[in-house]
Amino acid sequence: MRIAQISTNTIPVPPKRYGGTQREVHYLTEELVKRGHEVFLFAKKGSKSNATRTFEYDSDDRTEQLDFIIKNMPPDIDIIHDHYGIVARANPPIPTIGQSHSNTFRSNVQIRVYVSKFILRKYGKGKGYAVHNGLRMDDYDFRKKKQNYLLFIGRLIKEKGVHLAIKVAKKTGRKLIIAGTLNDKNYFKAKIKPHLGNKIRYIGPVGGGRKRRLLADAHCVLFTSTWDEPFGLVLVEAMASGTPVLGFRRGGAVPEVLGGMPKLLCDTTTCMAAKVNNREGLPNARVLRRYARTRYSERTLADAFLRLYRRVIKKKLYKIKADTLWNQRLAVLQPTSNGDEE
Repeated sequence: MRIAQISTNTIPVPPKRYGGTQREVHYLTEELVKRGHEVFLFAKKGSKSNATRTFEYDSDDRTEQLDFIIKNMPPDIDIIHDHYGIVARANPPIPTIGQSHSNTFRSNVQIRVYVSKFILRKYGKGKGYAVHNGLRMDDYDFRKKKQNYLLFIGRLIKEKGVHLAIKVAKKTGRKLIIAGTLNDKNYFKAKIKPHLGNKIRYIGPVGGGRKRRLLADAHCVLFTSTWDEPFGLVLVEAMASGTPVLGFRRGGAVPEVLGGMPKLLCDTTTCMAAKVNNREGLPNARVLRRYARTRYSERTLADAFLRLYRRVIKKKLYKIKADTLWNQRLAVLQPTSNGDEE
């Protein structure tokens, strides 16, 4: 198949640190190429890929980005996979799916894909498709022997429940390492900073080898999010590293992602602390790695999307329309001849 992958203009593919969407685009692109498909990637400058060709955006303006995509779209594309929203809502004359990596969609997107069944039900009202995120398992260190610290990785905002991770650490008496981007300074000042010291440390954003080591060596990863998590990549990253990750049942898609590992689900910080201190009662490293590989690898990701691509094309689920933003922009970019030319 000839497939166009549309990434965002915020972070290159693959991302150096954070960038869940861009990482998914990277894993999917590389796996599709490995299987012999022709993949054309549109992404931010600085992106590196084994795609058939990579087109780097030359503007930060969304209209100019759409124009860039229209002008550079290769011929005979079988399907467009839009992770950005900029193409799917323009309704090009090519079968297109739009994927939301959060829980919202722009209007006019015909075929919508969500990253979990939870988000599909709650925000998509059951209309569309759900395809779980996937990771390249070999990108993660695996260790059976763990150290004694707890780990929180994520944005430092109230919804991610960093203060709850601190509460769990204090209940267990263990060290807690907090890693992530400081997005809410008031929350940090009120709920996190007063607790920092020898046992509770904030180390800032992490990526690459340092992140892999932290995940692989942790006694447990605490996923204390309390909002409607669309998916939760850290859950899979931890399990890929052979590390137990404890999450709340009320955390959006968390029960779905950990559905085959009920011992990792908690209702309260007290419950979470008890499970931290009863590490022997949790799944071992090999079981966790196998679970992640079976359900959330780059292979399962590509399998799912190839099935969807073929279904959309074979059943003609995507309707070609005349009056669309794509065609409007195309008319501007390629005005018809006025008959004055010789």
